[in-house]
Amino acid sequence: MLTIKRQHRAFTLIEVLAALSIIIVLTLALVVTINGQLSKAKQRNVEAMIQTVNIQIEMEYQRDDVDRSWFASENGLVQAAVITDKQLKTLHEGATYQSSATPPRFVLKR
Repeated sequence: MLTIKRQHRAFTLIEVLAALSIIIVLTLALVVTINGQLSKAKQRNVEAMIQTVNIQIEMEYQRDDVDRSWFASENGLVQAAVITDKQLKTLHEGATYQSSATPPRFVLKR
C-alpha cells in the first residue's frame, strides 16, 4: 500500500515577526490615541469644575453676611465650606486661583 506523504507548510520566522511587528505598531497607535483622549477628558473636567466653583464662589461672595477674609486663599474657601476638598484637588490639576479679582475666581492654566 502506498502512503502519501503530506508536506506541512508552517509559518517562517520572518512571517511571524512581521505579523508581531504589525500588531505592536497598531497597539502603540491605540495607546497614544487613548492617552490623548484621556488628557482631553481631564481638561474638560477641569474646565467644568472651574465653571461650577466660580458660580459657587460668586454666590457666596454676594451674600451680605459673608466674611470676605475666606476668599483670600483656596484653603479659606474649603474651611468656609464654599468649595469641597475634592473640588480643590481637581482644580489643582489645571487651574489657578485669582484672589485679587472681584469676586475671586479660578482660571484655567495656560
